[in-house]
Amino acid sequence: MVCHPRVIHPGTTMTSFLALIKKDFRSYFNSPIGLVAIALFLFITGFAFTAHLTQVNPHNLPEASLRGILYFMAVILLFICPFLSMRGFAEERKSGTIELLKTAPLTDTELVFGKYLASLFFLFLLLLATVEYPLILLVTGAPDKGPLFLSYLGLFLVGASFLAAGLFASSLTRSQMMAAVVTFVLLLTLWFLADVGGEIGEKISLISHLQSFSLGVFDLADIVYYLFFIAFFLFLTIRNLESERWR
Repeated sequence: MVCHPRVIHPGTTMTSFLALIKKDFRSYFNSPIGLVAIALFLFITGFAFTAHLTQVNPHNLPEASLRGILYFMAVILLFICPFLSMRGFAEERKSGTIELLKTAPLTDTELVFGKYLASLFFLFLLLLATVEYPLILLVTGAPDKGPLFLSYLGLFLVGASFLAAGLFASSLTRSQMMAAVVTFVLLLTLWFLADVGGEIGEKISLISHLQSFSLGVFDLADIVYYLFFIAFFLFLTIRNLESERWR
């Protein structure tokens, strides 16, 4: 089989790239997935935040920080992100639009980044919807702003890592549910490596690198870990798409 390289005109590449991001971002709201994800995330995290603030105990006064619920919010993202990323390429395969997508004036790298950026925008919107939590802390208490900002940065990086792994899983199958299950099992395994994998497992684990953010400690090593994690799974996704052209 001879694979002919696509002729891509630079003038149309950016337009197609932005159109892909716009289409995928809109798809979250054209199905119940996006709205249900936002509703569930706000309801559960709002309940946890309220419980955190109203925890009245003379020996354990409420803390004006997100440290108490940061891990809880990360756990909710662990359940939600596989459903956000499962559409990715799996839906394109099932609907038969993957071939049309591959003939678009975009490289495989641009296809992957376009879909990934659309999911990142939705994740940003999801976290932005909880901005009232730090605002309430700022109005009712005197929290340290650094840990608040770093907590959200940590949550965004964790969620972005979840979405990168999910996009790779969606590139392997045409079943959205299978993509979600594979993503969840993969993330859950990487999550608990800190408990069962010893020192090496703790270094690889997704959750062990979140602690510094909750403490307000800017640790470049933790940021590099999440960026490497994201780059690794996006690279695998790109290579998987490239390999399909030769099958």
